[in-house]
Amino acid sequence: MGAGMGQPSVQPAQQSVMGAVLDSFNVLHEPTAVFTRVKERPRILVPWLVISVFLIVFSYFFQPFQNAAMETFKASLPPEQAARMGGSGSIFGLLVVPVFFLIGLAVASGILSLGVAMTGAQARYKTLMSVLAYSCSTYAMSAIVVLAVLMTRGVSQVVDFGDLRAPIGLDVLAPGAGLYLGSVLNSINPFAVWGVWLVGTGISVTHGVSRATGIVITSVAYVVCLFLQFMPLLFLSMALKR
Repeated sequence: MGAGMGQPSVQPAQQSVMGAVLDSFNVLHEPTAVFTRVKERPRILVPWLVISVFLIVFSYFFQPFQNAAMETFKASLPPEQAARMGGSGSIFGLLVVPVFFLIGLAVASGILSLGVAMTGAQARYKTLMSVLAYSCSTYAMSAIVVLAVLMTRGVSQVVDFGDLRAPIGLDVLAPGAGLYLGSVLNSINPFAVWGVWLVGTGISVTHGVSRATGIVITSVAYVVCLFLQFMPLLFLSMALKR
């Protein structure tokens, strides 16, 4: 009897988790409904896990292309310096992808919180982080497109880090942009615009500001995060010029 009495309480919990998993995809076509549920019960763990799985799979298939670019870079260095850099790619590198993703969510949510607070609304950090985690579904979609383009080209076509980008961003309008600026511009693409719109909509639904205000807050936060995210490439491009 005890097991039978406990079953009804377990089943709704399982349905709740499954609903949260499905919302990682539903957010793409019914964002208002998803963010209304987020307002009532913000979730971070489930969407983070769902997107992390996508990112791990992407990173696994992306590694050969990244390794090819790294080998070209190491070839431009003195032999002793290249030897100190060691091998490229590892299982450990795949496992830390979700960790970096979580750190990125935390930092971006903090920037969003500052933006929301400046409007006079009460910023709820956990809610904003949940909105952002669900909206990263568009980032997973862009990763799929990038991987498809790279696999079509083949590993042999990758001769530098610039070749790791797919021609879907503003960098196609600035072919002379360097590695750092080109990467920033490449990240301003239709998927990013879609993601900014989703987060702005989520802020509007969960915090009561206008959608336009939410989109402006998200746009500024996104640009700031881009410059921070690609900062290592700035140092790399400086090293390549030496």
